[in-house]
Amino acid sequence: MATGVIAGTVPGGGRSLLKNRGPGQPVPRRKAVEVPVAADGRDEAVLGRPLALAADADRLYVADALDCAIKVFTKDGRFLRSFGRKGAGPGELSFPSGVAVSGDEVVVADKLNLRIQTYGREGAARGGFKVPFAPDRVFSLGGGRILVTGNPTGRRPEETILHIYDAAGQPAWRGLEARASKDRVFDAFRNMVLVCPGDEGGFFVIYKSGGREILEYAPSGVLRKAIGVDERYAYPTVSIPAGGGAMKLDGFCWAASRDRGLFYLAAAESVDGKDLGPGRWVSVLDGQGRLRAVVELPCAVHRFLVSDGRMFAIDDEGALRIFEVGP
Repeated sequence: MATGVIAGTVPGGGRSLLKNRGPGQPVPRRKAVEVPVAADGRDEAVLGRPLALAADADRLYVADALDCAIKVFTKDGRFLRSFGRKGAGPGELSFPSGVAVSGDEVVVADKLNLRIQTYGREGAARGGFKVPFAPDRVFSLGGGRILVTGNPTGRRPEETILHIYDAAGQPAWRGLEARASKDRVFDAFRNMVLVCPGDEGGFFVIYKSGGREILEYAPSGVLRKAIGVDERYAYPTVSIPAGGGAMKLDGFCWAASRDRGLFYLAAAESVDGKDLGPGRWVSVLDGQGRLRAVVELPCAVHRFLVSDGRMFAIDDEGALRIFEVGP
């Protein structure tokens, strides 16, 4: 298991995720510029428990697990509408945990109903299909194909994390076998992954802990290669109780996105050396895993999506924040 070391403190008690070492020029650092978001006091505009984001050309979609709804915003953060409600009927949701845009449809991981649902861009329910596990995140691969991630339970043999379904909702491929040990709590951390859709239907997978690479997959699900991440990208390691003792857990990546051929990775931050939490430093890497820049955010963010150089993020209060982070 590869581990990293957090380098150098910065003003305000934060920690830098950049350690300049080895040959080459120092990596540029810059601060993100925040885009003001207009306040909206309507109840349906408030995010209760936002878990995932997706975007098309002009809109942002946020999966709100608490409200069992998809909240729709403009790319300037203005609230437009909400669709979905709590329940198990057509178009109803129970803990929506993932959202994606596929053509003219919005696809939602309806987690506790064990199904994938589709809606029109205005929120009209169009159907869906059941899956044999609790879906976590969902991503569009183009051509109607979608990638669904699941969180392994450790109760069934040969559980896999990745699942591809075709336009008819039929399983087309599954892979990335879950890591297993004697401690399910430890395994839960080690099996968390982040996905970045790629070009021409491919995709990239990043383990949140226990690796220092980005896995590139073909549209078919075949692993193309592992991209090693620049050694100057650093992250914390903490000890957690496991199996009657303690195990090392590294916070390689808390959140990630890909935009115009660049990866945006935010490492976790250590919480009193005993836990991991979201960070406020985002590393920009090219397609070969080389560190090109480090961007400082004004706050820690739990999840984000980068589109056309603009980051749409969820902060500690569950609020939508928008930052300019692109080159």
